[in-house]
Amino acid sequence: MFDRLGRYLKTAFTARWNLLYVLGGTAAAFVSGFPGVILPLVAAGEIWYLASMLTNDRFRAAVDAQDAKSRRSAEAAAARATYEAIRRKLPPPLVRRFDQLRDHCEKLVELAGSLRGPGESATQEGTLESLDRLLWGYLRMIWGAANLSEFLEHTDDGAIRARIADLEKRLAKLPAGSDATQLRVALEDHLATSRERLGNIEDARRKLDVVAAEIERMEAKIAALAEGSVARRDVSDLAKRVDEVAEGMRKTDETMRQLQLPPELEELEEPPPMLREEA
Repeated sequence: MFDRLGRYLKTAFTARWNLLYVLGGTAAAFVSGFPGVILPLVAAGEIWYLASMLTNDRFRAAVDAQDAKSRRSAEAAAARATYEAIRRKLPPPLVRRFDQLRDHCEKLVELAGSLRGPGESATQEGTLESLDRLLWGYLRMIWGAANLSEFLEHTDDGAIRARIADLEKRLAKLPAGSDATQLRVALEDHLATSRERLGNIEDARRKLDVVAAEIERMEAKIAALAEGSVARRDVSDLAKRVDEVAEGMRKTDETMRQLQLPPELEELEEPPPMLREEA
């Protein structure tokens, strides 16, 4: 609450015409030779002005709207930076795969624009935002798949399985006396660590299977949406169908968070304007 009051006061005080009033009144007070009389009047006028602004509903609403716009701009800039960073890190085949899906969406947008009337720009903007959200979710999915694939490529589960089998044999051959206690502890700890590594690899492989299935599902959904609309030359229910796919994307986000994928996949409030920037 106090933060909001502070923003209201700052905005009201730093208004250009108010600063002119304060500076002009102060200068006039000293030039006139009666600062003791004029300065209190200037201060009283300023207090009355600030108090009236704090109780003005329209003024407060305008400040809140400007703050919300600034936050959205900052979030969009952060999302855009993340988008560019992910594209730079993705292998070229995955970037091409993403761009192909983005082309489907662009064709969908072009068709919708050609069939809709000039007065339906708000509907067009809503469709663009939904498609951007879908593309953003898809890009995060292939980024997660790339990270998991890279992890699996740098692991050798066959060697770990062989090491586990060898450790189990060595433990079975140890005599049951106190002379081998220290060696047994070392081997058992090594065995537990190896089994944990193998579990991590198997868990990553399961995660990759889930993400790969979600990627294929999303590609089919968006491609079918684009192709169906082109074939029927009908976009009357386009916004609704895009929203349905977007809802499925949100459910996918929940699944991916449960899988504890890399932090780059955390959902941002505002997706980068991948299609809206060109509309």
